[in-house]
Amino acid sequence: MSDAAPIAGSGGGAGLGAGLRLFVLGQTETMRRAIQNARRLGPVDVVDVRDDPAAAELARVLATPTLMRTDDPRVRIVGDLRDLDAVRGHLGPPYDDPSDASATGHGNG
Repeated sequence: MSDAAPIAGSGGGAGLGAGLRLFVLGQTETMRRAIQNARRLGPVDVVDVRDDPAAAELARVLATPTLMRTDDPRVRIVGDLRDLDAVRGHLGPPYDDPSDASATGHGNG
């Protein structure tokens, strides 16, 4: 039994593709770096907890920056995401294969 629920409005759910949501606090250098690194993985929904504290509370975010999969909010990473190989490995498919740009929406062209 899992007590983690998909984030409201995230599109997370059975049969839907994976997405990424990044919770940040303001525009510090660490937050900007986390946003830039997360976008290297594919499309990402960035939520500033100052603007939407309810979303952070609903997602049980305790620290920022926090990256999570919208289809499985138990999969989350805290930090600036600088080690993209480790981030990909932790996120799992479709993010774990950097050569498969189509899985993350970053094709050539």
